[in-house]
Amino acid sequence: MLEEDLLLKLKNETEKELSGFFDDKIKQVEKQKKPKEFLEITKNLKKFVLSGGKRIRPILFHCGYFIANGRKKADILKASISIELIHSYLLIHDDIIDRDNFRHNDLSMHCRYEKRYEGFSDYSSQEGNNMKHFGISMAILAGDFVSSLGYEILTNSNFPSDLKIKAIKKLNQIISNTITGEAMDVALAEYPGADMDEVIKMQRYKTAKYTIEGPLHLGAILAGADKKFLESISEFAIPLGIAFQIQDDIVGVFGNKKRTGKLAGADIKEGKKTLLSIKAFKKANGEQLKILSESFGNKNIDRNEIDAVRRIIEETGSLEYSLKRIEDLIRFSKTRLEKMEISEKYKKFLLRLTTLS
Repeated sequence: MLEEDLLLKLKNETEKELSGFFDDKIKQVEKQKKPKEFLEITKNLKKFVLSGGKRIRPILFHCGYFIANGRKKADILKASISIELIHSYLLIHDDIIDRDNFRHNDLSMHCRYEKRYEGFSDYSSQEGNNMKHFGISMAILAGDFVSSLGYEILTNSNFPSDLKIKAIKKLNQIISNTITGEAMDVALAEYPGADMDEVIKMQRYKTAKYTIEGPLHLGAILAGADKKFLESISEFAIPLGIAFQIQDDIVGVFGNKKRTGKLAGADIKEGKKTLLSIKAFKKANGEQLKILSESFGNKNIDRNEIDAVRRIIEETGSLEYSLKRIEDLIRFSKTRLEKMEISEKYKKFLLRLTTLS
């Protein structure tokens, strides 16, 4: 089977499993006659989770299991969606932190609840701050709930108890690493002296260990993989994950809403510290530096100002530098993957990921 066919097949199977899980959960909540607010949260979560995404984490969870010689196809599919629900929990909270109004070309969870607030006639005369607080509060609760669902799936999965305990311990570690990376990301945005080593360290925690290494480890652990095998996964996964984040940062500046689900130049408006921005600030001349300083972190910049920042990033060689770093990381990742003694089918599939397409 072609790698593209396998990717599409796994994506479709994952989304079918997610949809079925939420349908069952909604019926369960209705049967238990829980308050309407809780039922509404459950339905909103189904819509949010199924609104889009590549499903790369559950797919890698699945792959990690089979490259470690797992055999229980139906069981690992059911278990793999746990990481997608954990991902949704982190996205919901991340959108609050970043003040992002959109996710997958739809309203983010806190904005959905802000709109919901407008429908409460009793609150129609309240101030806008109350509406925002309501949206944030309900979104935090929705994130917390979908996190519990992720743990529920993993806990109830059809694998030996000792392996599930190891997997849950790993999941806790993944979440801890991701929060570490997110905390660094938030702090770096306010820290004028951030350097490239700090950004790479943040990307290692926030993306590489979360998006690539973590899901592969979870699947492999449920297949009974030993420490040496997990380490071989890390050698391939960490550089690939960092490359993914650098590529995502490039898209965050040069991409568009149709592809990213976010407004153009969102990373500029948020003042995100990336290899792109740090290199551009370091290499910019007087006039360029003035434009960058006035633009990064400015929520009100317009399209022309965003275009000016993009030109400076290109003129300073920052874009070329970031693309070269991606190329070097991908090359290193490939050499590590090619040395692994795993199924040729999944080796080809994982090599396909290194194209970043």
